[in-house]
Amino acid sequence: MDMLGILFGLGAALCHSLSYLFSRLFVIRRSDAVIRLLVASHLIMGVISLVLLPFAWSPELPALGEYWLPLLGSSLFYLAGQAGLFYLVTDTDSSRIAPMLGFKIVVLAVVCVLFMGQHLAGRQWIAVGLSVMATLALSQSGGAMPFRTILWLAATCTAYSLSDLSIAALVKALAPLSPLHASIVGVCFSYILSGVVVLALLPWTGGARVLADWTYALPFAIAWLLAMVCLYACFGLVGPIYGNILQSTRGIISIVIGVYLAKLGMEHLEQRVSRIVLLRRVGAAVLMCVAIWLFKT
Repeated sequence: MDMLGILFGLGAALCHSLSYLFSRLFVIRRSDAVIRLLVASHLIMGVISLVLLPFAWSPELPALGEYWLPLLGSSLFYLAGQAGLFYLVTDTDSSRIAPMLGFKIVVLAVVCVLFMGQHLAGRQWIAVGLSVMATLALSQSGGAMPFRTILWLAATCTAYSLSDLSIAALVKALAPLSPLHASIVGVCFSYILSGVVVLALLPWTGGARVLADWTYALPFAIAWLLAMVCLYACFGLVGPIYGNILQSTRGIISIVIGVYLAKLGMEHLEQRVSRIVLLRRVGAAVLMCVAIWLFKT
């Protein structure tokens, strides 16, 4: 396996873990924080994507009519997933949420079997079972999660999964661009569209107050975009299968960061937990990595 590809994959996992932390820092300190972070961060990412698009543009790009539907799906489902994620980190440590996002395996399995007519191999069904076990273990580590949080997790993973499927369709629709080139262009298009969508929400979110949040939303926006750059570079070097497996280490990385923050006394970000609870979280995060490896290979 390409060592550079591994480094990019681990870089994506690290940046995603940091983005979850930055989003929690934002939402626990501000009223109406979920929608304000959603709007402010995606206006920033939309502008950055607009600046980057000319460098990724190609005359071989097909007409808009060939890819507008998956582009719409990738952006709208993604925004719904982000809103769900921001809600989750308002009352739950990011070190618990990050590995639980692997629950997407269950959603993907249901969608593929019921709506796409695909057949899953035995190892993939085992992966689904392991994913459920890991999610249940994480939901009980450090106190049981409220039922509404479990529902938000399911909704968030569903939205992210539908966005992932739309992105795959978008990359395919952007042929004859290479998969890596199409991925980069698709990301730029998706975040530009996301920026336009959240811009329309400004009148209902305080307008100038949200715009004033840009400096506080910037750390999340930068970490998230860096994660996406690293992830697609990883996909280009080692392929999407191993890229997703490497990205799954974000759960373990988030737990390590959480332990460090708790030791520093930053319990407003990460609660201090017992050694037994910590070991349960690490074990569940490793189990989720195994589940993703089984499902993707």
